[in-house]
Amino acid sequence: MKNIPLLFVTIDSLGPEVLKRARTPFFDSVAETGSTVKDMRSCFPTLTTPMMSTILTGVYPEKHGIFSNTILNREEKKVEGRLRDLRRPPVTDCLYENNYSILSIQHFMLQGRNGVKHVQVDGNRSGAIRKALRRELKEEKYDAIFCLYQSLDSAGHKYGPLHAKTIRELEEIDDELELVVDFLEETIGEFVIVITSDHSMSLADTPTEFDLGEVITSIGLKAELGKEGKSVSKETDVLILKFPTVNIYTLTEKAIDRTALLVDALRKISIVDRIYTKEEMKKLHNPEYADIAFCLKRGYSNSLKSRRPGSFFGYHGTYHEEPSVFMFRDIHKTKNCIERGTLVDIAPTTLDLLGIQSSVDFDGISLKK
Repeated sequence: MKNIPLLFVTIDSLGPEVLKRARTPFFDSVAETGSTVKDMRSCFPTLTTPMMSTILTGVYPEKHGIFSNTILNREEKKVEGRLRDLRRPPVTDCLYENNYSILSIQHFMLQGRNGVKHVQVDGNRSGAIRKALRRELKEEKYDAIFCLYQSLDSAGHKYGPLHAKTIRELEEIDDELELVVDFLEETIGEFVIVITSDHSMSLADTPTEFDLGEVITSIGLKAELGKEGKSVSKETDVLILKFPTVNIYTLTEKAIDRTALLVDALRKISIVDRIYTKEEMKKLHNPEYADIAFCLKRGYSNSLKSRRPGSFFGYHGTYHEEPSVFMFRDIHKTKNCIERGTLVDIAPTTLDLLGIQSSVDFDGISLKK
């Protein structure tokens, strides 16, 4: 049986709100002739590396093993980033087993995977992906093409998720994708299109001088803000890795004994939105994220940048904020509207669209109707 070709696109930080504001004829055409998910939820935490891993494997972080963008290596007492060691195979492994030839452009979690030709380009230049794709297809035919666009994420972090420059960046991606699809239709004919995002973005418009270090000091502990590649001081009781959902590691017996005190102290802070204990993170399928985690209320930020007059920027929407985006079109252009899904549904849906059965167990289900 001939392989059904696939174009699998991920757009970092694409949320439904910016999609509504932008002029996007290509995305509109996929929505009008294919399937869209009305309420597509990201998973915990809404960070790029673990969510890209969830998209590609169809399982939660507790199974694929990429818990965050950066983690504490407890044995070496060192903060590590650029995590790539998936415990579960990505969807491309299944495609390779079914004799697919696979091209990855910028989809960093696919680098080094079986049967994948990976090409690194400047992810902040949307046109670079199209140029690389055309160049690679001159050399070899590919049945499956995976592309990651990162320029929307960069614009959103700098200007905010709904700024005119961020909206324009999405419009440029839309224009580029239309050119890519036109080229592929001329080159390979009909193919499945899958469009995904890992998380959305929220506007940081309410600065605060809240200092977590002071809270930790107030209960008699020494805190340290961890940085990728840096070792942790032996005197540190509590390590903080600063994300919108802040992860906190307790490193000493004294810190472990005062965990309940720290949680109580955080609960008394009016701008704290959610506090996650180990048990709560387990329910969200990522118990290794931290010993304690919390996020501020929407829009609040204690970043130094937020304190500059007139400074607004974007941060990854937390698990309780905006959803992500998922739309797809099969080769028959079957139109559907799907009420709800999560990132773990993307991999099984993709294989179902290609008519491929997998021996791998997914946490998600196929949303193809």
